[in-house]
Amino acid sequence: MHLKSLVLKGFKSFADRSALTLEPGITAVVGPNGSGKSNISDAVLWVLGERNAKHLRGQAMEDVIFAGSSARRAAGLAEVDLVLDNSDGTLPVDYDEVAITRRMYRSGESEYLINGTVARRMDVLDILHDSGLGTGTHSIISQGSLDSILQSKPEDRRALIEEAAGTLKHKQRKAKSERKLAQMDQHLARVRDVTAEVERQLKPLERKAKRARTYIGLSAELSDLKLKLAVDDLRQLQEKHAAATAREEAVAAELEAKRAEISAAEAAVETLQEKIRQEGASAGELTRQHRQASGAVERIESAELVMRERKRAATSRAGELSVSLEANAARTKTAQADLDAANAQLASVQAERAQAEEKVSRLAADHADVTSRRAETEKRATELGRASRDLESRINSARA
Repeated sequence: MHLKSLVLKGFKSFADRSALTLEPGITAVVGPNGSGKSNISDAVLWVLGERNAKHLRGQAMEDVIFAGSSARRAAGLAEVDLVLDNSDGTLPVDYDEVAITRRMYRSGESEYLINGTVARRMDVLDILHDSGLGTGTHSIISQGSLDSILQSKPEDRRALIEEAAGTLKHKQRKAKSERKLAQMDQHLARVRDVTAEVERQLKPLERKAKRARTYIGLSAELSDLKLKLAVDDLRQLQEKHAAATAREEAVAAELEAKRAEISAAEAAVETLQEKIRQEGASAGELTRQHRQASGAVERIESAELVMRERKRAATSRAGELSVSLEANAARTKTAQADLDAANAQLASVQAERAQAEEKVSRLAADHADVTSRRAETEKRATELGRASRDLESRINSARA
C-alpha cells in the first residue's frame, strides 16, 4: 500500500486546487522557507482525522482554511483528498483505491467521505487503524516533532516502540473495549435499578392489569348489551312506525270518508237551504194570498154591512111605504124591487164570503203545514251543522 495522490483545495496556502501525484518510494518536497512545504504534511495529518489545531500549527481548526490575501478573497471551505493504493488489500475495503476526503466550512461544520460516500470520522479511523496511519501514531512526524521524540522519556519511547511493533492498536482497542465494558456495567447497573423498580411496581401493575382486563370484559359485555338494546329499540320503533303508518292510513281513509260525508251533508244542507228558500217563497206567496183573501173577506164584510144597512134602510123605507101604501103604490113597488135586489145581492155576497172563508181556511192550513215543514227543515239543518262541526273537530283531532 502506498500514497498515490494528494489533492488540496483551500487548505492553508493552497488557495487553488493543487494535485500531487506520488509514486512508490521516497518523495521529497523541496522549497524555500515559507513556501508551504509543511502544509502538505499537515494536510495529510488533517485528512486522516486530526482534531488538535496545535498539531496542525494553528490556534483554531478554522485556521486550516485559506485566509485570503491582498489579491484574493478568503476561501469558504478547505478540502483535501487523499488516495491510497489498496491493490494488496491492506485496508479492509473491497476497492483497489481508497479516496479519503475531508471538508471543513467556516461555519465549523466538517464532513468525511470515503470514495465519494459520506462517512463518519470513526469509519475513517477504523479503515486506517491496521495500516498504522491512525491518529496518535508516529507515521507522520511534523516539523519540530523529531527532537521531542529523541529526547522523550522511556515511557514515551515505549509507546513509540509499541507503535512500530503494531501493539499500540491493540492497546487502543483494549482501552476502547474497557470503556465500552465500563459503559456496559453502568448500563447493567441502570438496568438492575430499573428491574428492581419494575419488580416493585409489578404487583400494583398486575392488579391494575387485572382490573383493566375485567374492565375490558365488562366493557365488551356492556357494548354487546347496548347493541342488543339498540336492536330491540330499533325493532320496537319499526313496529311503532308500522302501527303509526297503519293508523295514519286508517285515519286518512276515515278522513276521506268524513270528507265525503261532509260533502254529502253540505250538499244536503244546500238542498235543504234551497228547499227552505223555495218553501219560504211559497209561504210568502201563501201569506200574500192570505192577505189578499183577508182583504177580500174584509171587503165582503164591508159590503155585507152596507147591504144590511141598505136592507135595514129598505125595510124602514118599506115600512114607511106600507104606511103610505095607498099614497104611493108605485114607490112601494120600487122599494120592493130594491129590497129583492138587495136580498139577492146579499145572498150573492154571503156566498162569496163563504167561499172566501173556505179559501182562507185552506190557506191557513197550507200556511201552518209550510210553517211546520220549515221548522222541521231548520231543525234538520241545525242537526246537520252540528254533525258537520263534530266531524271537523274529529278530523282536526285525527290530524293532530
